[in-house]
Amino acid sequence: MKIRIDNYCIRCGICIDLYPELYVRNFEKDCIDVLVDTVPDELRQQAINSARDCAVTAIKLREWDINAGGEKIC
Repeated sequence: MKIRIDNYCIRCGICIDLYPELYVRNFEKDCIDVLVDTVPDELRQQAINSARDCAVTAIKLREWDINAGGEKIC
C-alpha cells in the first residue's frame, strides 16, 4: 500500500498527532511528509485510519505504486 497526500492538504497536523509513525511536518517545504515508501503490514490499519481521519480527505491510499514516475509529492 502507498500513501499520497494531495495538494489541498491544509497542514492541520491531525495525521501527525494521531499517526506519528506515518507522518512528519516538513517545515522547509511547508507540507506533510509520509515517512514510509510502502506501508508495512503492521501499519496498514493506521494508514487506513489516517485517510479516514483526515480533515479534508487529502490522504489517499493505493495498493499500487502511484508514484512510479519518480515524482516527489509534497
